[in-house]
Amino acid sequence: MPIDCIVKNGKLVIPKFGVLESDIAIDGEKIVQIGHELQEQGRVIDAKGKYVFPGCVDPHSHYGHCNEFYNEMDTESKSMAAQGITTSVVLLDRSIKNMEGWKEKVKDPDLFEQPLEDVPGFVHAMWKSSYKKIFPEVIEKSEKHSTIDFAFRFGIVNTDQIAEIPYYYNELGVSTFKAWTGLYRSVALSNREMWIFFNMCKDVGVQPYINTINFDIQEQLGLEVESHFKVDNSLSGHRLVNAARGATLIETLDLSTILWLAKEANLPELLISHVASEDAVKLIHSYRSEYGLNVQGEVCGAWLDFYWPDVGERLGYMATCIIPQLSIKKDVDALWQGIRTGDITCVGTDGVVSPRETFPDGKPNPLYMPSPTKTRPGMGFPCHICNFPVTLHNGLERGCSPVEIAEICAYNPAILMRVFPRKGTIAVGSDADLVIVDIGKSHIVKKEELHTAAPFNPWEGKVLNCWPELTMLRGQIIHQDGKIYNEKKGKFLPTK
Repeated sequence: MPIDCIVKNGKLVIPKFGVLESDIAIDGEKIVQIGHELQEQGRVIDAKGKYVFPGCVDPHSHYGHCNEFYNEMDTESKSMAAQGITTSVVLLDRSIKNMEGWKEKVKDPDLFEQPLEDVPGFVHAMWKSSYKKIFPEVIEKSEKHSTIDFAFRFGIVNTDQIAEIPYYYNELGVSTFKAWTGLYRSVALSNREMWIFFNMCKDVGVQPYINTINFDIQEQLGLEVESHFKVDNSLSGHRLVNAARGATLIETLDLSTILWLAKEANLPELLISHVASEDAVKLIHSYRSEYGLNVQGEVCGAWLDFYWPDVGERLGYMATCIIPQLSIKKDVDALWQGIRTGDITCVGTDGVVSPRETFPDGKPNPLYMPSPTKTRPGMGFPCHICNFPVTLHNGLERGCSPVEIAEICAYNPAILMRVFPRKGTIAVGSDADLVIVDIGKSHIVKKEELHTAAPFNPWEGKVLNCWPELTMLRGQIIHQDGKIYNEKKGKFLPTK
């Protein structure tokens, strides 16, 4: 058997199995053999004393949310590679307005839902037209820019797009679709539209992925807190932030409705994005246990790590730039408990790079805003840049095994995103996507090693007890010891 590479002496972290001290043989892009003392052929990588994880699958990637799409895919896919992510599921929605060739069309009302000028914070023009118009171009250009493999999720904001879901699945290879219950009003699906969306997803056999943040109630809470603050200066710091943007009410208000609709529609699967509060975990658990609803929660690494008031002391007003808002320690504890009970099944990144003043061509970026202050909001929180090592570090400290972390960062997302068993595990026949991690060795996080264009690093100076030293994508090293290799090698993965 021809062998291109041997990874030897590693502790293989195999989801649903355990840790196996063994060697891996790779031919081309695939794992072809797992065993002891394999004959050394081709390149030999000695992982002695280190853990070998399957490449992480990020079910919640953003590029171009606030900056030029392909430029950000170029920079931030490198950052993900350096942190052990080898596959990302990228959302197409408002990001299209920042794509090369489409920025000039952002004022076209037939293509984009135009911003509502009287709604504070609504500065995004959302794609409202058919994804048929852009998708072949997006695949072609993305394969020139991405360092890691990628799939796509489409944002659904109207019934015309709902009607095209069978085409998107059968012809474009997209099997996961995002909808909002309370996003800036004009692009949220009504209960009636959500019912139609759920039934279409059930009929076609695709996954509905729901953001339940209610921006309407969040806006009202913000106005009330602002008014209260004028007469009560004690309402400050994390108390002010939680009162104005606290996760519980704005997250669970619509979540209750969504879960009931899903139950009534006999929905076979449902994924809830960026779960952030104890009450949301309880709601998900109750529908799973009482009604047998196959609803799963996604969490992101930042919400598993940061909490008020500590995060405010570390990051100041930059800590308010994340949605849903970071909460308090009991919510973080509840999220980890949700992972243990199986109600939270996957970890995404949901990272957004703050808007720069200009696009790469030098033209002004209409989304730009300076760093936040006590009286000025900000935008963008790059929680993608340390997602896997921070989650692994926190999980180990809380008594999770490396296998359990591999399951929530690689195995479960790969199944949910329908790229398993090609991705998400270490097995013969799977893609040779591997991450070699030194567990037990202290590492101080520094922005210069993260290969990101983000203006700040939320984990700057944090000491972790683990760090990815090497990342391999389909049999080739794309990151080792802080250096990126084989740039722009990612491929589009149909998820049908």
